[in-house]
Amino acid sequence: MRGSLLSALFVMVALAAPALRGQEIDSQQPSSALQAAPQSRNAAPQSLEERTRLAQAGDRLAQNNLGFDYAFGRGVPQSYKEALKWLTAAASAGFAPAQVNVAVFYERGWGTRVDLDRAVRWYQAAAEQGNVTAQSKLGSLYHKGRGVPRDDTKAAIWYRRAAEQGNAAAQNNLGSLYHHGMGLQQDYVEALRWYRKAAAQGLAEAESNVGVLYEDGLGVEKDYQQAVAWYTAAANHGVSRGEYNLAMMYFSGRGVPLDYVSAYLWFGRAAAAGDSLAARNLKDLATVMTPHQKQRAQARLAESQNASFSDQQQHSPFDTGDRNQK
Repeated sequence: MRGSLLSALFVMVALAAPALRGQEIDSQQPSSALQAAPQSRNAAPQSLEERTRLAQAGDRLAQNNLGFDYAFGRGVPQSYKEALKWLTAAASAGFAPAQVNVAVFYERGWGTRVDLDRAVRWYQAAAEQGNVTAQSKLGSLYHKGRGVPRDDTKAAIWYRRAAEQGNAAAQNNLGSLYHHGMGLQQDYVEALRWYRKAAAQGLAEAESNVGVLYEDGLGVEKDYQQAVAWYTAAANHGVSRGEYNLAMMYFSGRGVPLDYVSAYLWFGRAAAAGDSLAARNLKDLATVMTPHQKQRAQARLAESQNASFSDQQQHSPFDTGDRNQK
C-alpha cells in the first residue's frame, strides 16, 4: 500500500530537459568572481598610475583593466559609467575581452540602460575573433531568443565553436541540443560525447546530464548504477538537478537500495536550492516516513546544510586576456 501511494504522489521524472548553461550570472551587480585581463606573465605588475597613463595613451589592455578598476572601485571611486567608458575604448579598438565586457554591461544595464541589441553586437564582434566566452554566450542568446530571434540552429553553430575550443559550458549545451533535437538532428551518442567532455572538466550540470542518459538508456546501455554514480558526483558539487535525480533513485530503489532517509536528504538539498518539485516531494515523503526515519533524515539534512559544499564551477561574464590577444 505504501509503495502504491508513493507512486501516485511522486512524479517519476529524472531530467526531462537538462538546463542549458550559458555564461551569465543572476546578480545585477558585478561579483568578486569577475576578473580583469591579466598582464603578460613577463610583465611587472602595474600601478594604477601606470595603468591610467597607458590607458590614456591608447593601450587596450590597460583600458580594459582600468575599466575593471572603476567597476569595482579598486583604487578609484566606483563608477559603472567611467568603467564603461574605458571598456568601450578598448572594445572599439578591437580588443575582444573588452568587447565581451562591454556586452555584459549593456546586457545587465550596468552604468547604462539595458540594450540587448548592443550587447549582441559586441558579443558578435568578439565571437568572430574567436573569443570562446562570446561564442558560448551567443549560443545562449540564440537559444533563449534574447536580443535576437530564437534560433537553435545558430545556437548550435556558436556552441560548437566554443565547445571545440574546450569550453565546458558550451560542450554541455551542445550536448543538450543533440539530446533534445533542438537545432540539430537528435543524436544521443553525440549528446553523451559532449556531456562527457564537459563532465571531464568538472562541470556538475554535465555530470547530471550523463546520469540522465544512463538512467534512460539513451546513446548507451541503461545502467542505474552508473546513473547513480553520475548523479552523486553532480549532487556533491551542489547542483540541484543532480540532487533531485539522486533523491529519486533512492526513493525508487534504482541503482541503490531503497532509502527514504537518503531520498529525504537529497530532496531537502534540492528544495533548499529552490527546486519546487523537490519541495513538494519532500513534503509528501515526510507523510509516509516513520518518526525515527524523519528524525534521522532531518539530522542528516541539517548536518549537510552546515557543511561546506564547494567546487561548483562558476563562469565570469567578464572575459580575460593578455597582450597577445586580438
